[in-house]
Amino acid sequence: MNNFIRFLERFHFLILFILLFAISLWMYLDTTYYQKAQVGRLTKGISGVIAGQFSNIGQYMNLKRSNIELKLENVALRNEIERLKVTLEEKGFSTRIDSLNGARYLHIPARVVNNSVNRQHNFITLNVGLNEGVTQGMGVVCNDGVVGVVASVSRDFCTVISVLNTSLKISAKHHKSGIFGSLSWDGLNYREVVLRDVPLHVNIAQGDTIVSSGFSAIFPRDIPIGTISEFYKKDGSFYTIRVLLLTDFKQLDYVYAVKSFDNPEITKIEINSKND
Repeated sequence: MNNFIRFLERFHFLILFILLFAISLWMYLDTTYYQKAQVGRLTKGISGVIAGQFSNIGQYMNLKRSNIELKLENVALRNEIERLKVTLEEKGFSTRIDSLNGARYLHIPARVVNNSVNRQHNFITLNVGLNEGVTQGMGVVCNDGVVGVVASVSRDFCTVISVLNTSLKISAKHHKSGIFGSLSWDGLNYREVVLRDVPLHVNIAQGDTIVSSGFSAIFPRDIPIGTISEFYKKDGSFYTIRVLLLTDFKQLDYVYAVKSFDNPEITKIEINSKND
């Protein structure tokens, strides 16, 4: 019913035109065979055009519905992968089973409604909030990799500190060696970020993959971030590594807010350790 109402709202001018045209045609038409034949050819042509338009509308609606179904399946697969990871990592050990059968992370689908890439402090607005279970401090990812961290939340929306924000630092690691460092944006190129604090003894090369370390519990371990585009020695002991982002933030659309079930417990332990 809602689809039918939306259809009427969108095509009411076309429907009105067709009705008025039909009335005018009926008033004009007399009983001669020639005029009937001419009008018949005309109406068949118009009917064909209208039928084609209705077919296109139906295909568009089916495509949109299929797209939504694929997004939901993708979310389900991501959450299932998290459950399988836990099973593999903890097999043979005592496990803590939570409300999601052992999953440490839950992916909440969202869509970008506002975004910027040309400032020093870029933010992203998503169409999910408290009603969907989003809270401050959650990581945000997309199919290509890391996106940012939730900064503030309302009932239906949230604001995300983008990776393209010079204030955000992420714990990332060189995938081959497992050595981690601090990753941030230097405000220069929206396609590149910088990884620091990787020691000089680590064997790195252009094209190597940089991923999330998983140490902060904000992001799952080994989420892709980018590949090494260049690197050089700085300050004598560490590399400065430029990383080409896998995510094109100018084309960002569908993303996932990542709920970590371990994050509150880890944060509490770390705070207590600092106080001690």
